[in-house]
Amino acid sequence: MNRHHSMAGFTLIEILVTLVIVSVAVLSLGSFSISMVGSGQVSRERLTAVHLAEQVLEYWQHDSNDYAPVIATADCSLSAATAAPAYPVSVTCAPASGIGAAYTIVSNETQATGPLPASQSAFQPFTTQGYNNTPQTKVVTVSWTHKNKTHSIYLTHMSQVK
Repeated sequence: MNRHHSMAGFTLIEILVTLVIVSVAVLSLGSFSISMVGSGQVSRERLTAVHLAEQVLEYWQHDSNDYAPVIATADCSLSAATAAPAYPVSVTCAPASGIGAAYTIVSNETQATGPLPASQSAFQPFTTQGYNNTPQTKVVTVSWTHKNKTHSIYLTHMSQVK
């Protein structure tokens, strides 16, 4: 008698190799997902920093006394300065948006130092329209730390004071 056994199925070795391959794929996708979540957090923090800097610079540009605003440490809200600040002004605050990061906002104003055109005649239109002072540069720097790495953004505005 000829017995012919037909066994269909997988061997233990084939199953183990398949499990190893699937495990490696799942782990690499998991680490990729974690890195994307971390990258998304930094992007949200950067966006918040840009908004803070824009708000400070916008408030400053529209202040009738041309003073940098006072920034509340509790929630980064802005209010008008009652006297000329001693630049640079530095404040650390946490916005009420719930980002979970503390931001250091530095406002500074200095005379524009360059690069300026070779010929100062380029500034003639300023002087003929009632501008007598040297151009001023307003700089707002917002810094924060994410996973022991410091990030910063800078916004500048060059203006001529009448």
